Amino acid sequence: MYRNLSTKLFRLSMAVVILAALALSLAKPVSAASPSISIYAVKANEIVTLHTQNFPVNVNFTVRMDVAGNQAIDGIVVGQTNSGIGGSFEVTYRIPAELRNVATIAIRMESYEGFYAYTWFVNRTSGSTGEPAPIPVTGGSDSVKPYLRILGVKSNETVTVEATSLPANTDFTVRVGPYYTFFQDYVITPSVRSDANGYVKWTIVLPSVVKDVSLVTIRIDGGGRYAFNAFKNVDSGSTIPVTSTGTCQVVSVTPGSSINKSSDFDAVWTIKNTSSKTWEASSVDYKYVSGSKIHTHNDRYDLTQTVKPGETVKVIVDMQAPSTTGFYTTNWALVESSTTLCNLSLNLRVK
Repeated sequence: MYRNLSTKLFRLSMAVVILAALALSLAKPVSAASPSISIYAVKANEIVTLHTQNFPVNVNFTVRMDVAGNQAIDGIVVGQTNSGIGGSFEVTYRIPAELRNVATIAIRMESYEGFYAYTWFVNRTSGSTGEPAPIPVTGGSDSVKPYLRILGVKSNETVTVEATSLPANTDFTVRVGPYYTFFQDYVITPSVRSDANGYVKWTIVLPSVVKDVSLVTIRIDGGGRYAFNAFKNVDSGSTIPVTSTGTCQVVSVTPGSSINKSSDFDAVWTIKNTSSKTWEASSVDYKYVSGSKIHTHNDRYDLTQTVKPGETVKVIVDMQAPSTTGFYTTNWALVESSTTLCNLSLNLRVK
């Protein structure tokens, strides 16, 4: 009887184990779809247009090409693309000279966050080819998205832009760079500030990095929102003169590109006094206001020199990059007592 009871208990325990294993095998976790890319069009030895699917929101992707056979791992970098609002979009890249006349080419998009997708294509003309039409891209959490519109271009000199549906009274960092290698080669140009209606119109002096570049991208970031658009670098539309308004003009901001995580660096704002009043070193300070606290010392400093109208001064703050990759924004200001003379923002990509 004892043996029969033991046998029954053993069979019962084995049945429980089998049922548990069966339940685990049937309960497959549901996961989000992975990013994927497909070939939309090819112009032999010149350009390839991709169609993306299931891409994450606002992630920077490095794009590589190589001879087909190794998924383009460690291949030739042909560009950088931000996924904007994510999902599906078309994007075009130039086929590098090293792959000219190669029969089949692999292409790969990968990010620091671990997202990637790859495919391959036959290097012969197919589909609808030609330069891609610039499409404005916007981002943010509200239902009404910021919009960036190109009003006029003077080739290699200036571009006049207007932005709508921005957060009101917000400073925006402005980046300009070549369309195909924007996130690798962009330059930060003087910042702009939206008005009470979330609108701003201004003219950008084109940096040397886009001289004679056929297609140019502009991106603005601020207040947790962004928008970007692209334009052909040829005379078109109407431009307005470059003017400075208010009490200051941010002439330049460095670093103007990505930096390595945990690295020490100096944030440097070159500021021009565009007011009619002298900034006295004895009464004007610059201080931390909001955003990522990546400065390594004090939150407030005395201005290092007196600055007369029309003169410039450099504001320098010791900083250390965060230990994790991503985009960070830190906001400082030039102040006199309780009055803000100039808003100083630094948008930083840490890799």
